Amino acid sequence: MDILADRIAVLYHGKLVEEGTSAEVLGDPKDPYTQRLLASLPVPDPVEQAERREKLRELRTAG
Repeated sequence: MDILADRIAVLYHGKLVEEGTSAEVLGDPKDPYTQRLLASLPVPDPVEQAERREKLRELRTAG
């Protein structure tokens, strides 16, 4: 999945919260902010979008 970049860094309130290869960060995010950020992205498939919205709801209530 190296379409966008070889490495990705995620900042939250100006602080580095996660860094790694695109496969690491996009495929298995460790930081809760990164997880919420990725779950909030829209996708064209309505079934997958519904699953993402549910995951985002779960992540918001857990944190």
